[in-house]
Amino acid sequence: MGGRQKVSVLPPRLEGLSAVATNLSWSWNRDARELLRMIDPPLWRETRNNPIAMLREVSHTRLERLAKDPDFLARYDRVMEWVSSDQQPDRTWFARRHPDLRTRPVAYFCAEFGLHSSVPISSGGLGILAGDHCKTASDLGLPFVGVGLSYMKSYFDQRLRADGWQEDSDECVDPGLTPLMPLRSAKGEPYFAVVDTFGRPVHVQVWTMKVGRIPLYLLDTNLEENHPDDRTLLNKLYAGGPDLRLRQEWLLGVGGVRVLRAVGLDPGVWHANEGHASFMLVERLREPTKPAGRPPGASRWPSRICRSPSTPRPGSSVSCRPRPWRPPNPTGPWGSDSASRATPSTPRRANDAGQGIGRSFFSNRVIQRPVLMSLK
Repeated sequence: MGGRQKVSVLPPRLEGLSAVATNLSWSWNRDARELLRMIDPPLWRETRNNPIAMLREVSHTRLERLAKDPDFLARYDRVMEWVSSDQQPDRTWFARRHPDLRTRPVAYFCAEFGLHSSVPISSGGLGILAGDHCKTASDLGLPFVGVGLSYMKSYFDQRLRADGWQEDSDECVDPGLTPLMPLRSAKGEPYFAVVDTFGRPVHVQVWTMKVGRIPLYLLDTNLEENHPDDRTLLNKLYAGGPDLRLRQEWLLGVGGVRVLRAVGLDPGVWHANEGHASFMLVERLREPTKPAGRPPGASRWPSRICRSPSTPRPGSSVSCRPRPWRPPNPTGPWGSDSASRATPSTPRRANDAGQGIGRSFFSNRVIQRPVLMSLK
């Protein structure tokens, strides 16, 4: 998944096109978008503005011709100058204003990221909000890392038939046509994490893509080591019943924290975008109780948590019916290395309607005073 070469062999004069196509910053830079369109306008439309798909299919003859076109080369050189400048973190707003705060990033958790149509891992407004957070963080030079989930299928694709009727279909996401690459250590080894859910371990692989200056980490469970049900855990965004949704969110929150720890990051701010990422708080609460001791600054950890709601209305909060609560059991359904259930002996009502414990309810009770920039 995502391991093969992303684009065709390019003429030496145009080798920089690979760097442009595999970093999503092209999607919000007008010069870069126009440069990609100029390569082959009909193919650009046919591939639905996907530069990786286009560069795989464009003819070598066409590329050789462009390598001698003065108008194309003039724009190409401007874009490459922008790419070079974009990779210099010392020239950003954040570097100038807060040079002492760059070592501890903001960890931004979200169930979906709406970055561009060529990376179909979002469904709507929440994802667009997350994508805009990433793009703005890149432009400002914030120390920032996104954490999300790698879905096997897009939310759905809509088309109009010749007779005017709409039809929609689920399409499998081809990682080879996205900027996704395996996240690897300095030794070239891929990063993995393990999350216990419902009595069995789920192995998680990590993929990354560049969104301007920032990395986005996406968790994937489609691995041979996993149970068949766990391999399809991330089959689709917002699919299945409450149990599946809850497992996806447990994976995002708990698995996301463990991945960041495995990578060696110690975020200064933990940001949950909507209640879907609330289980990040559970794992953060559990960390100080580990035998290895409390992490540095753990006594201040609540002040470094913040949350952003996309639709702050009661009707937008998804609720899960409570189950009977039991004392913590090291071998129970939540696993030995997971946060135990803080559970009373009988179910309780979490809201006036008695419908269950809403994730937004949970988040708002834990996060009393969001602090955005407590990075020290």
